[in-house]
Amino acid sequence: MALALYLAPILIRAALRYGIVDRPSTPLKEHAEPTPYLGGLVVFVSFLLALALTFPFDQRVLAILLSASLVVALGLVDDLGTLVPRDKLIGQVVAAVVLVKAGVAIEIAAVPSPVDEALSVLWLVTCMNAFNIVDVSDGLATTAGLVGALGALAMAVLNGERMIAAMAASLAGACLGFLRVNRQPARMYLGDTGAMLIGAVLGALAMVGRYSEANSVSSWFVPLTLCAVPLFDLALVVIARVKANREIWMGSPDHFAVRLRHHGVAARTTARAAGGIGLLAIAAGVGSTKLDDVGALVVLGAMALLALVLLLVLLVRFPPRLPATP
Repeated sequence: MALALYLAPILIRAALRYGIVDRPSTPLKEHAEPTPYLGGLVVFVSFLLALALTFPFDQRVLAILLSASLVVALGLVDDLGTLVPRDKLIGQVVAAVVLVKAGVAIEIAAVPSPVDEALSVLWLVTCMNAFNIVDVSDGLATTAGLVGALGALAMAVLNGERMIAAMAASLAGACLGFLRVNRQPARMYLGDTGAMLIGAVLGALAMVGRYSEANSVSSWFVPLTLCAVPLFDLALVVIARVKANREIWMGSPDHFAVRLRHHGVAARTTARAAGGIGLLAIAAGVGSTKLDDVGALVVLGAMALLALVLLLVLLVRFPPRLPATP
């Protein structure tokens, strides 16, 4: 957190000096003045240096940092405006494959290794895009990252996994420190660099963590709760774009934060509400680890029902008020 608080003003000045800014060039970008990018570098450097001050890096940490470095490089190129969606997707897949080949992957006893690896790549790419999708409102993606990292930290502490706890705490601190300049009114944005980085690290931590010996449900329920808010927005956007016969990779005002903004809800309120819902989801996930299969399924069903109700309310009661834009 201290590193992020220190680095953010330095990189704000650098971004303004070299013109690495997000300009209000489309209807989705409603900020009045160009706002610096490079927030992803603040989070990454703070995360990396904090880790370097804790434990020696084991294979899992090195694998995650290698993949994260590729994601940061990809995000920086994209923030400069030189990548089309296809090329960004290819880069995300490459970073995910590198992570999997370095030994960080989903392990399902009943399926062969190639299936595990394919599911791992799909999961990681989904997490990266979910955080990229939700990063449309001041403080929202950073808050979601903070909440997810706290959830990963809680699970690691409960299971006595010190290295995962250190990684989760470092990410949480980096997000918390960066939130000072990212909350409404934002003085700096995460950019694709930061959003994809947070998604990649949380997705990786979800794959290396241990969950429950009491049931078989929590091992895939808890990882979903770590990224609950971004995954919810991803589902909402995909459903809305398919329903409107729009290409799912093209920009549109279908995000829940944009819908709420069009109906007078401040970005600060949206981020706080999303953080609260994320904490509720994580509490449900962590609590499910102490239950048997039936109890865990009941908790999962309740959370799925809540998500469905919120989805329907947003689709029906909060329609977007701007036309879709590339």
